[in-house]
Amino acid sequence: MRLSPRALLISAACGSVALAAAAQSPAFGAPAPAPSAAERRVQVVMVNFTDSSFPDAAGTEKLLKNAYFGGSESLTSYYNEVTRESTRFVPAGNDGDDGDDGVLGPIDLPMAGAGCDSGKISDLTYRALADRGITEDDYEHVSIVFPNEKTGCDYLALGTVGGGTTWMPIDGADISMTALVHEFGHNFGYSHHMRERCSGTDLASCELSDDTSHKTPMGGGGWRAGLTSPELIHSKWLSGAEAVRVDKSGTYTLRSLYGAGDGVRALDIPVGEDRLVVEVRGASGTLDQGISGVHAYRVPKGSYAKSALVDTTPDADHWSDKGDPDADALAVGTRLTDKANRVEVKVVKSGDGAATVAVSLDGVPAGGGDAAGGLAERGSGSGSGDAAGGGARAQGEG
Repeated sequence: MRLSPRALLISAACGSVALAAAAQSPAFGAPAPAPSAAERRVQVVMVNFTDSSFPDAAGTEKLLKNAYFGGSESLTSYYNEVTRESTRFVPAGNDGDDGDDGVLGPIDLPMAGAGCDSGKISDLTYRALADRGITEDDYEHVSIVFPNEKTGCDYLALGTVGGGTTWMPIDGADISMTALVHEFGHNFGYSHHMRERCSGTDLASCELSDDTSHKTPMGGGGWRAGLTSPELIHSKWLSGAEAVRVDKSGTYTLRSLYGAGDGVRALDIPVGEDRLVVEVRGASGTLDQGISGVHAYRVPKGSYAKSALVDTTPDADHWSDKGDPDADALAVGTRLTDKANRVEVKVVKSGDGAATVAVSLDGVPAGGGDAAGGLAERGSGSGSGDAAGGGARAQGEG
């Protein structure tokens, strides 16, 4: 089923959202292909309102070209680095201006900006694109940029989850790169990334909290943080040799998630109906300068896009831009257990961008030797079908 990027929505600060998926329309539909698609065309659309407009449209257009498609410090450069160029954002080429720069407008919409009617903004924008002969065959993403002077939006930015639309209210002089990267993450199907607070190392003691993980742009980590390994698995950006689905007890050596070279980057461990994904993080390139150490994430019922950090250090409250990079990491000697499912995960060694992790399944000891890698399966992610009913929903960055 092809997904529409459009959604009718009510959004509040901090990402609280209610919505109803819009009906599919041949004129307005903007399907998002499978998350692993190598090239994704982005149509950026600048829009004006009857009560507000961009004071310097040419300057804003230049800003947007750099923010979306620049060679560095851009949406494109971020996802190039995170995916190791498995996915590339490119300008949609049917804008009628320069032919291939991907930025169209500004288009004057017949509506006031006051009240921030996001559904109406997107409806009129897609109608304007269709009137210009720009259809769903010309893009995978439509990013609607509008002046924030009169709108009063209660979100910093907004994006459909599993769809292809983003809403970016800006003042014309600057754009939040964290918000931009975050909303395109929603387009890939990622939910807000949260934190489970655990009173001990038994997974039964963990409860989902209202706190974000700080390990990804989807969880308050900022755009200098990479994505988590469950998010990469969801989008099929880790191979089976890199994200090993553990099917037997063993001891495994992991390398840093974004470090150079080959090797195992994540362990995907069965825990009853859920999965537990273990990774080691460390600075690499422009990513993860403030994140290090071994981290584990609970994946509820195989929904990798909805994983949550397992935090056994509830007083650490590490942020990627302050505090020790490994403040909430799993220390050497830590044993995560699930007694009901007879699973134990122990951090044997950690440091210098690598870690040794012992996994015991069904009560069978891990042993001391390095496992062969378990069952290697490529594409163990949940694909793009996380949205209820296969439709697109929207979440905002407050």
